[in-house]
Amino acid sequence: MSSKKPFPNDVFASGRLPAPRKLPTQSRSRSLVTALVEACIHILEREGVEALTVNRLSEVSGVAVGSIYQYFPNKEAVVSVVFNHILDEEVSVHVPALRERVTGMPLAGALREILENMVRVELRLYRLHRDFHLRYHPDLQVGMRLGPYESSRDYIDQAWGPFVALYVPEMTPARRDMSAYMLCMGLRSMIRVTLEDDPGRVESPVFTDCLLAMALGVLDQHLPPRA
Repeated sequence: MSSKKPFPNDVFASGRLPAPRKLPTQSRSRSLVTALVEACIHILEREGVEALTVNRLSEVSGVAVGSIYQYFPNKEAVVSVVFNHILDEEVSVHVPALRERVTGMPLAGALREILENMVRVELRLYRLHRDFHLRYHPDLQVGMRLGPYESSRDYIDQAWGPFVALYVPEMTPARRDMSAYMLCMGLRSMIRVTLEDDPGRVESPVFTDCLLAMALGVLDQHLPPRA
């Protein structure tokens, strides 16, 4: 576990993700919440979602039930903090490494690295807690945490738009805008739908191959003209 605070104020500001009752401010209270996060991960990974109860969290973490309710209204709020911790780890560790790998790569190679990382993150969250991942999927996007983006529109314009412009500079502004949207939102939505419908497919390398083909198609400048 990292030494960072288990959750910053702005993560739950939208009101969509289950939020803790209050934020820990002192060293002892931060240690208490960190122990709960570690216990929650332990239970989900080793015992499964069915075993996750407030009483079990208390047993594994050593935190009294009353103290748990002092900071969290329910177990779902603890899971929310766990998912935030994982996404924070992705932003601070895995995304910088990904950026380093794709720098200077040709388009197909860069897209494959990005898509493989996207699939890895979605599978990690899905395996930890399927229902939570599917229910709050729109608010669990790594990219939205990379900058002070006020909306997915900002993220698409500032992150994916420049990516498309870099690799396909001849695209018209309208086509570039749509391509950036499809790369950011469309492919991630495809992963989410497949996880809900037939999760075994997402674990197949062929699934990523097909995502790559879709992404390259979106960026293809030689599509047949409209009738």
